[in-house]
Amino acid sequence: MRAFAVVVAYHPQEEKLSRLCAALSGSGSQVIVVDNTETDRDLGEASMEFGARIRSGENEGIARAQNIGIARALDLGAEVIALFDQDSEPDASFLGRMLGHVTPGVAGVWAPVCRDKTTNEELPSFRINGLKMASKVFSAGRTGPYAVDLVIASGAVVTAETFAVAGDMDEDFFIDFVDFEWCLRCRGRGVPINVVPDALLPHSIGERTVDMGIMRGPAHGVARSYYKIRNCFLLFRKPDVPVPYAASSLLSGLVRYVLMLPFLEGRVAYMRTFARAIGHGLVGVVGRDPAMAGRSGVQGRVVQ
Repeated sequence: MRAFAVVVAYHPQEEKLSRLCAALSGSGSQVIVVDNTETDRDLGEASMEFGARIRSGENEGIARAQNIGIARALDLGAEVIALFDQDSEPDASFLGRMLGHVTPGVAGVWAPVCRDKTTNEELPSFRINGLKMASKVFSAGRTGPYAVDLVIASGAVVTAETFAVAGDMDEDFFIDFVDFEWCLRCRGRGVPINVVPDALLPHSIGERTVDMGIMRGPAHGVARSYYKIRNCFLLFRKPDVPVPYAASSLLSGLVRYVLMLPFLEGRVAYMRTFARAIGHGLVGVVGRDPAMAGRSGVQGRVVQ
């Protein structure tokens, strides 16, 4: 089975990235790193100790980076492609556990059970229920793969045939909802998505955890918050996305940010960003927003 790992990086910690590539290479996968870090020129492709590194010289978004890496892997004869971000920390047995469930030559997606790095709580996958909204699904002691509709891309393993059926990642989104919209395309085309319960992957949600007194929640910087809100509106424009799912995502996102806003410093900047995101979402602005370039970092009462 010709397996490739596509890792998307952005201002990565080089030592951490090297460890990830070494772990993936040691598991029998060829590694392709697509680096979105901005530079003053296109650095092209460079060889690495554990694979190849493609550097475009600008932040083109996670969807574009994934598409570049996927296309390169397919050109090199990949039968299976595993998707990772630079902060993924698979153990030595992770990829082997995932690949043990894969059927090459047949369209399909397999995802691990992800756990929050901060709380160690399991992050849910989702099923689209009878109301066309997302219901949380947990591993709940299961021992074999189980069917779901929505998974995060980090750690997911995909056969080459899947991309021929479902298509590439949608670059309109730039970052947020890229994986969920793609999963819904898979669902609409009959591509099965399964979670492998004995494959665990630590995953980070948000840049910080904001302490709101009676509760805590993950928070993002100004730029990421823009895409999280704007892209909820873009969901309504995608044919494979059920309207109730898009509506519930928009409503829950807006409510969450309203509740969190009093606990963040720089509230004026956040409020302006929210207004910009809503306006752009309503008129259908897609892709990268140049005004968000370089704007990151959560300010406020945070806990590690």
